[in-house]
Amino acid sequence: MEHIFNDRQLKKAEFIMDNPCARLSGLLSNEIQDLGVAWCYYSGKIEGNTYTYVETASLLKDGVTSEKRYEDAKMLKNLYNTFISEVEYINKLKNKEVIDERTLFRLHSSISSQLVSNEESGNLRNRAVRISGTTYIPPKDLTEIRQELNRILNEQDSYENPLEKAVFLHCNLARLQPFIDGNKRTARMIESVAMMNADLIPVNSAKDSDILHYRKALVHYYETKDYSQYIEYFLDRQIERINEIAPEKYMYREDGNYSMGR
Repeated sequence: MEHIFNDRQLKKAEFIMDNPCARLSGLLSNEIQDLGVAWCYYSGKIEGNTYTYVETASLLKDGVTSEKRYEDAKMLKNLYNTFISEVEYINKLKNKEVIDERTLFRLHSSISSQLVSNEESGNLRNRAVRISGTTYIPPKDLTEIRQELNRILNEQDSYENPLEKAVFLHCNLARLQPFIDGNKRTARMIESVAMMNADLIPVNSAKDSDILHYRKALVHYYETKDYSQYIEYFLDRQIERINEIAPEKYMYREDGNYSMGR
């Protein structure tokens, strides 16, 4: 299988994977909680969740519910419970999560609990869906959905680079829309699991500009099957986060080279 990253992107990926600031295992318990809040806010905001960052933190850390839609609070709680459960399994217990159909269905069931019907939570959809903001129409036939899902899950093993695998899984699962709802949330969770399996902190952001970039890059992939825009967003978001933590130590230069100071 050919790389989906070009040479410049592979150098960025190498920088991220070699960087101590990218390590999930380097986080303390309170930092993992903060990561969970940030990740859930990011994932929920992409879906139009109305909770602010402060409201999200109050809900997930203190159980304080804002006067907003029940579905928004439930979405965030489902995301947080699922994310923290995966962190504990992978990071604390030093396991790796097998990314297969069973895991995918289990994660979707957890993410979509009480947001879709029991029959549709954790099961492939048997009716058509549409995606707003794009001309792309996902497959309608259950047999086609299942065949494409099998292809995605089988082809992931062709990518030894965990960041390539994460991008491949995320973009293709989101494009397939295998479930009646919660597809992008589940795709982001699978992307995060692929990263956590490699001891890497998952992509997240509280910036509206990053959320807009995410949406545009994913729509571009839906319509063209070109990974480039999403790859650039994905890698640059990680590098930006690293530089925000320790800019004096870890720098990635525009020429594609990088150095790690002492």
